[in-house]
Amino acid sequence: MQGTIDPGDERARWQHSRTLLEAATQVPASRRDAHRVLWETCQALGDRTAALLHLQMALAEGAFFTRPCRRPAKRSVLMLCVPGDFQANLPLDRLFDDTTLLHTLWITDPRRVLADPEAALPPELRAAMPFDCVFIAIAEDARHVAALAAADALADCIAAPVINQGARVGGLSRAGAATLLRGLPDAIVPEHVTRQWGDPAPIGPPLIIRPIGSHAGSGLERITGTEALADYDRRHQGLFGFTVSPFIDYRSPDGQWRKFRFVFVDGTPYPLHLGIHHNWAVWYYNAGMEQDAAKGAEEDRFLATPQTVLPARARAALHALGQRVGLDYFGLDCGVMPDGRLLVFEVETGMIVHDRRSGEPGGPDPAGRIRLAVEAMIDRRSPLRQEAAARGR
Repeated sequence: MQGTIDPGDERARWQHSRTLLEAATQVPASRRDAHRVLWETCQALGDRTAALLHLQMALAEGAFFTRPCRRPAKRSVLMLCVPGDFQANLPLDRLFDDTTLLHTLWITDPRRVLADPEAALPPELRAAMPFDCVFIAIAEDARHVAALAAADALADCIAAPVINQGARVGGLSRAGAATLLRGLPDAIVPEHVTRQWGDPAPIGPPLIIRPIGSHAGSGLERITGTEALADYDRRHQGLFGFTVSPFIDYRSPDGQWRKFRFVFVDGTPYPLHLGIHHNWAVWYYNAGMEQDAAKGAEEDRFLATPQTVLPARARAALHALGQRVGLDYFGLDCGVMPDGRLLVFEVETGMIVHDRRSGEPGGPDPAGRIRLAVEAMIDRRSPLRQEAAARGR
């Protein structure tokens, strides 16, 4: 039938949603929410420019949003964000279910906030108080320095526990994390050096290079010599800053490369996923985990009993790393060396907690486990939850 959409055509469904939402922007009552959802939809379609424009139009009508939830809500959380794409903030709306009333304040003008934090709190936010916690969801980025400082200033004005101090988050650049974790027992933490376009390599090959601030493998390559570096520069003209680190061969004895992701909640590491690939450049989305039964079975073992998959040295390093970083919530991508040591790739607060391994009957639910841990952390720290518990006794 003409006009129908193939249920298996995911891109067509996203495009259909975009068309409907664009029509909704012409209706005053739905305009702001339609623009905000178009920010997500356009990113899913790969149109980042349009996405950021829609977010800008949504925030022009108000920077405070409240996500509806099931009543009565178990807790109320204020999330502080900075305008940007999916990688700019931790997507808490994908972590919390509808038993948490989630509010979002977008920091659109950090300088104004820093000049007078109290005046920067909108009336709608004040009306939504009290909160069980203020969660600073802004990820580390050189462009977010002022926004993270503004988030700390706003949090100081709100009588609620703070999850992830902005000052600590700001120290987690690749180079900053390497400095923070230097000398961590039972771990290898590669040095990360800044290089400007056209400069000689600051370390010897083989090395890994990527544009500063990039994630998910964007611009990431292995360089084996001066000729390869010159070719990389030719293909990245216009970019001035790069992060360079030594290439470390961490292949397992079977020749595969294994990349583990953990989420730390209150210092405890929770396994989220395992990517297994024949190529060193491994991410969960390119590892084909869902199409390979053997890989899936190994990931299930990792999620259920990580202590049976990770050697003792790596497990010890994980716990020491959680204490060293000192954040309430963050993610870690890592590998394991043949001698059992932990190889640290990245420490970041903005990693998405996806649910690809959740919801299967009898299967693992790593995202659900992390959500419960975060909820428990908030409830332990919230005076509101403690008072409610005392009244219930």
